[in-house]
Formats: sequence, structure tokens, C-alpha cells
Amino acid sequence: MRLLSLVALACAAIASAPPPPGKPRIHLPVWAGDGRPLEPGELAATLNGQPATVLEVRAPESELLLVLVLDFTEDLAWVEPAKEALVQHLARVPEGTRVAVMRAQDGLSVIQDPTADPEAIAAAIRGVPVSGKAGLLEAVEAVARLGDSILTRHRVRTAVLFVTDSDIYNYREDFTNPVINTSDASDLSRRFPEALIQDKIARLKERLSFRQTPLFVVHLRYRNDRLNEAYQNGLKQLAEVMAGSSDFCRTVADIPASVGAALERIRSHYSVTLEVAEKPKKALEIDLKVNGGERTSLVFRRRLAWKRE
Repeated sequence: MRLLSLVALACAAIASAPPPPGKPRIHLPVWAGDGRPLEPGELAATLNGQPATVLEVRAPESELLLVLVLDFTEDLAWVEPAKEALVQHLARVPEGTRVAVMRAQDGLSVIQDPTADPEAIAAAIRGVPVSGKAGLLEAVEAVARLGDSILTRHRVRTAVLFVTDSDIYNYREDFTNPVINTSDASDLSRRFPEALIQDKIARLKERLSFRQTPLFVVHLRYRNDRLNEAYQNGLKQLAEVMAGSSDFCRTVADIPASVGAALERIRSHYSVTLEVAEKPKKALEIDLKVNGGERTSLVFRRRLAWKRE
């Protein structure tokens, strides 16, 4: 199924009306550590040092569209615990939450339309095969675009969760940076074998830096060779630039807790909508504070690139 079809289905499943027309808006995922609810009136925001209007605060109990993307290509011994952890944690989908299930390996495809039906979600997760080539790096931009298209059109929170066991050697694109001149001991490709991976990540970070849907990654199998460490560090950077988080499992026993922590992090986020008075030339420097009283510091992204029209 094409992504545009998923957008239409997601919008049909979401009851919230689209936001009214007006000045540009941005949507920030925000976490409050003390557990007390955030209210629009108690938040003060600045954009590039200038006061900004807080238009709306969508609480963790508000509507959420979770796009779950599975990228399984390696070992059933690591994948099956992840599938079962996802099924268990999504066995009771909170009211107002819809989950779409997608597959990334060998091309991005929709496995399950957005739904709150735990049985449909479980069947989709369990039905994803462990085969093919890794697809996270090729899929992440399209999925982020999908999340933003819904986030900006409807008054709903969105989040993307990739669960993957990907190995950098199992991509269709060759990231091994082979030595160009075998007789030259100073050949840079010999000294910096991870250069192709780093270049790919840098280009993705630039293209994702203006996306507003938070990205979460659970990698099921940490690998400690040089190229995979560069790749895994790159996944961490992609999650950070999109205001999310990443976790890398070192044993099979780590998987259930990592999956649960990612889903709880997604569930607990606020979506704070700010009005942008003028379109910035390059990027927005963001500050967000709670007026009065003592509260745990808020966690939110400090910088958002501005998409050039």
C-alpha cells in the first residue's frame, strides 16, 4: 500500500478536526519528569529569543498515531522476543491511540492500517518475516514525512518507532568503503572505512532536521565491529535530531525492557504547538519553561531547522 493511502486512512481514523488556518506552527514533543500535567497557560516559550505563543498542549491522554516500522533480516532468536514484547505491550491499546504497522526490509510497505484492535496489531507483527535486506536508512525519511503530514493536518500526536536487527553489511547499498589504491598505505579509504556510513547519516540528518514527528529506535542486536559501531552511532544521531531516543540491546534478555521503555516514552510525551510569528531564514532556536513554582526540568528539542519552501 502506498504511503498516501496510509495518510488517508489515518486521517479517517482520527476524530480531531484540522487546526484552523493562520500563522505557521511547530509541534514539539515534550516530556515532564515530575508527572504533573502541563497546561498551556503555565508554559512560556521563545523562538530565536523572541516570545512565542503557546497555542495548544496535547497531553499523553490525547490521540496518538504510532507508526511502528519493523526491519527484521537476521536471527529469529533475537526477533521473536521482540515481536512478543511488542504484542504484549500493545495488547491493550490506550483509548485514542491508533497503531499502523509497516515493514522496512526490501522496500517500505504497509502491513496493517491504523487500528486500535490489539488482535489485528498482533497478527501484523507476528506475520512480518525475517528475511531480505535491511531497509531502515532507506525508509526513515519517508516515514518521517508521513508522520509530519498527519501531525500538521490534525490535532493529534504522532510518533515513529523502528524496531530493527539491521547489520550495516546487509544493506543493498555497499557501505564498506573498499580500499581504492591497495598499493598506497596512506589511502584515506584505508584509514577511514566508516566514511561512507558517516556521509549517509550526515545527509539524512540534514533532511530530517526540520521534521517534527519524534523518532525512536530499538536495535535488537548491538554489534561491536568498527563499521556497525559507526552505523549504530548514526542511528542514535538520527533519533536525537528528531527529538526521540534509541536503545541498543546487547543480549536477548534486554529486548523486552527496551521495547517497553520505548513505547512508554512515546505514550508519555506531550505535543506542544507554538505559533511562529515570522518564517525564519535558517533555523529556530527553541526555549520552553514553566512559569512559577518548582518543577522538574522539561525535556524537549532545542533546535528545529526550517524547511525552505
